[in-house]
Amino acid sequence: MPTATLMPVRQTPSANLTPTPEPELYPFNLRSNQQMQTTITVGPTPLTSATPTESPYPPAPVGTPTLAPPPVGSARVTADQLFGQTNGDIDAEGHVDVRYGDADILADRAHYDAQTKIIRAVGNVRYVSASGDTATADSLEYDTAHDRVTMDQVQGQTSSVSYQGEQIRGYAYYKGRRVTIDQDGRSVLQDGWITTCDLHHVAYHITGKEIEIRPNDRIIAHSSHLYLGKLLVAALGYLVVPIAPQGERRPSLIAPRIGYNSIYGFFLKNYINYYRSPYWYGTYHVDLYQKAGLGLGADLYFARRDGRGSGTFTFYNIHSTGNQVATTGVKNSFQANLNLQQALGRHVTASINAAYQSQTALSSIPSTTSANINLVHNGARSTTSYGLTLTSTGVNHATGGLFSHTIAFSPVFSENVSFNFQDSVAPPTFSRSYSFLSDAHYTARAFDADLVTQTLHGDTSINNAGAITTTPVLGFQKVPELTVRGRPFTIPSLRLPVSVTLIDGVYNDAFDNFVTSRQELSAQLGSAVYRIGNSATVTATANLRQDSYGTGDLRGAIGEQYSLQKFFGQHADDTLSYSSQSVRGFTPLQSFDLLTGFDQFNDVLNVYNGSYYRFTASTNYDFRNKFLGSINYQLNVTPSPLASLILGDSYDPHGSGYGPLNITLSTPLGRNDYLQFLGNYDFRLHGLQGQNYFLTHTVNDCYQIRIAYRQPLHEVDVSINLLAFPSQGVNFGLNGRSSILPQNFGQ
Repeated sequence: MPTATLMPVRQTPSANLTPTPEPELYPFNLRSNQQMQTTITVGPTPLTSATPTESPYPPAPVGTPTLAPPPVGSARVTADQLFGQTNGDIDAEGHVDVRYGDADILADRAHYDAQTKIIRAVGNVRYVSASGDTATADSLEYDTAHDRVTMDQVQGQTSSVSYQGEQIRGYAYYKGRRVTIDQDGRSVLQDGWITTCDLHHVAYHITGKEIEIRPNDRIIAHSSHLYLGKLLVAALGYLVVPIAPQGERRPSLIAPRIGYNSIYGFFLKNYINYYRSPYWYGTYHVDLYQKAGLGLGADLYFARRDGRGSGTFTFYNIHSTGNQVATTGVKNSFQANLNLQQALGRHVTASINAAYQSQTALSSIPSTTSANINLVHNGARSTTSYGLTLTSTGVNHATGGLFSHTIAFSPVFSENVSFNFQDSVAPPTFSRSYSFLSDAHYTARAFDADLVTQTLHGDTSINNAGAITTTPVLGFQKVPELTVRGRPFTIPSLRLPVSVTLIDGVYNDAFDNFVTSRQELSAQLGSAVYRIGNSATVTATANLRQDSYGTGDLRGAIGEQYSLQKFFGQHADDTLSYSSQSVRGFTPLQSFDLLTGFDQFNDVLNVYNGSYYRFTASTNYDFRNKFLGSINYQLNVTPSPLASLILGDSYDPHGSGYGPLNITLSTPLGRNDYLQFLGNYDFRLHGLQGQNYFLTHTVNDCYQIRIAYRQPLHEVDVSINLLAFPSQGVNFGLNGRSSILPQNFGQ
């Protein structure tokens, strides 16, 4: 078979075929009931496409054999008739199939230009990949030298789209005036139309003057619009949909959100995405609030191309209406955040975090500014950190600094040294403090140990009409403290695990102006587990502790915990547990040794039937104070995988009786609607309180209309969730009951 060697020559795509060759240029003969084939060399890499689509093959001639894939770097052409010269132009007619890599180009006619290295195909053109992604077009050009495919009047489908690291559900269907697919899979669809709905029920679609698909990056649509059915619901402008985890720095919303709440009245929130490159993109916010005014903001992400630095900058401002200014006195509510990370060298990195929030219409707190700067040096065996923190709220301000150095002298011995200072001004009070920590850690086969020195110094001054009073900052000093923790071991005859800890140190209790030495020996025995028959299990744990002080004082503690779990058949169990701690002796370090005694009993009863329902009742009794705690009840019912009901209540035996009944309900309402409810029923008021409703209506398994009603905020929120994109609905429903209000403003 003839083989044509192609040279890389750039050529403007065109769909016109060359004239029919002269008869003397026909070296091939048509054979009855058999297709002809030839192989041409097209380049070093297989054809790839980020926008493959769906369409059936044309009928193949009877008896056409199944051919093995062509050699790497070659394309196999089969057809009813082949015309041309060896190493020259080739024309193919009738059931043309150009096979290259795992893709086929099918057409009625095709022409290969040996000079431009372009294959042109017309007539029932189909592009089919092994993944099942396909496309149909009026004409197709394949520039073999540059591995580029151009199709005119194209339509098709693809499943090769992922969103935040997860492949979208189903296919993305598209059509357009022209699509160009480059070697790296980058595709540009001109005058395009795209949807993830089944083509028999297109519930929504997005149009764009130019839709660009960047593999493992994002989809970018210029001059885009969102349609629900035939209804235009939003002019999206510059739409950016991340399709890779690293591109999803913040949740990307497509459709506007509308609703009402008691604070801002009716609102409309718009998200305008922009994208210049993987190193510069973001979202603009243009929000309208009936009562509050106009909200403008942006979320910006930027990064260096060499990967040595990146950052985010977000800001949001609500410009109040005249009525809002007259009511609250606040003209603008502004907040901004800046985060920067930068590599300053091979071993040094820096980070800066800054935030500003002005006084808002919802609070009387003055404006707040904060900044944090960190430098970190990572060596072969050590890490050194430097930090500076600045905070200002009204007339109050504070400055803090941190130095930390960690070094590993060997695999078993390391040390950390840190120094921290804090200076704050809150007129008429001024304070300054310094803290120091040194921790030497040693690891051995039988134990590990820490030698710690920890101190705190400083003073606080109060200016009272010119009279300054200064007092020292009180703290607890360890100068030093040695802790040795033995490796747990087991008493074989009892199958009882044991762990022992020894602490020896000198302590300065500045609260009580007292210095003394202290030794502590503690041991834990257990947990030990013993079975009684086939339906009961006993668990036991004991703790022993003895403290000795330089003053001659002694204090000890004995603690014990027991539990008995009894099963009643396969549908119930009861767990009785008892815990107590007895403390004897005296400690001169009252602010450090906080051991307290207790003596209490707990009971938990469970009644269940697989995953269909579970009823739990629990209570406790304090023997020391002779007090019975509340009795808590909870019923979980799951009649189906899609429906569940949780009821919870408590009973106070000391007079107040039953509290409000907490209700959590999730259930389908037919095939296309799903309801979630969260609230409580107050028996005294005889009504529901704190009601939250979340309703989703699914349209043709394609998108959801989400409606949220929150009674405490008197808020209604309406938004759209495109089902093909997995994370669009994460922050909706019982697991994401966030307010529609901007972050911080709604707190």
